[in-house]
Amino acid sequence: MNTTDEGLILDVKAFLSNRKTDWFDELGQDQQKDVLEGLAQADRGETVSHSEVVKLFSKWGLK
Repeated sequence: MNTTDEGLILDVKAFLSNRKTDWFDELGQDQQKDVLEGLAQADRGETVSHSEVVKLFSKWGLK
């Protein structure tokens, strides 16, 4: 952006300074890819029920 309007520059600076960051944006690229793949799997119905997970973990003595 090319401008000499000091008011506009201060407004843009204030806007960017107050912008909340999303937790997703703070993840690394590989982590973001993993999250998106997990969401895609869930959308395709490729999930495991809570009871199945509890059963699996109980085999290892975990609760």
